[in-house]
Amino acid sequence: MRLLFFLILFISTPSLKSQDVKDGKMKIFTYRLVYLPDSANTEYRNEEDFDLQILDHKSCFVSTNYKFGFQNIKMMAVNGQNLALAAVNVMKLPKTSFRYSIYKENDHISVYEKVYSYGLKYNETVSFNWKLTGEKKKIDVYNCSKAVAHYGGRTWEAWYTEEIPISEGPYKFRGLPGMIIQIYDTKNNYNFSLIEVQTNKDYPLFYDDTFNNYKEITKKEFFSTRENLKQNYVNNAESKGTSFLAKDKADIQRHINKRNNNPIELK
Repeated sequence: MRLLFFLILFISTPSLKSQDVKDGKMKIFTYRLVYLPDSANTEYRNEEDFDLQILDHKSCFVSTNYKFGFQNIKMMAVNGQNLALAAVNVMKLPKTSFRYSIYKENDHISVYEKVYSYGLKYNETVSFNWKLTGEKKKIDVYNCSKAVAHYGGRTWEAWYTEEIPISEGPYKFRGLPGMIIQIYDTKNNYNFSLIEVQTNKDYPLFYDDTFNNYKEITKKEFFSTRENLKQNYVNNAESKGTSFLAKDKADIQRHINKRNNNPIELK
């Protein structure tokens, strides 16, 4: 793993000290996820980058492509682009397989996710039961320690460093004595690695006003709703006004069922 640093990080903040953690400035930790989207095709892996934005005791975890898309669509609307031009520009935006943003504050987690055309939200309280193994190794410039936890039907191995005294990490993971530098499940279906650090940014946490209209449901309802929408993709799309050729419907539904059949949380 090759860890990239902004020049300011080397000059003025060689490491994040405890007094820098809650200074009213945002810290941005960028992680690269390498993952297996199709459990039936173990030869193919995909990757996507995510930003973990931390502002004092709150954080937001979001795909950089997803965030970029939101920001550009909003800019198009502000600039008053006509629908045809806006549609062309939207098609040029980078694609994402992760249309969610995760907000963490202490043990409380809020997830906002766009599932096909539906905006859904659920809340969760998570207290990871980390087991500290005592194993240590150096990852790039950081001295790291290993911890193990079970979550979402997978066993996760995390390497964290107390040299960054922030109890945070990618996705929903947190609660260790320092920042998580790398975390992966034991079958290596999902592997997050820190690739970049930015500090002292005068940005707000990412949030889009459309999230206010997302339907709030329980986590159990979210999983069942997402699966139902996937299994009935063609019918739901047609109810929203999309038209398919009759001869293509079965193939489209089979493709949807096969795509992304290996979610990060299995239960």
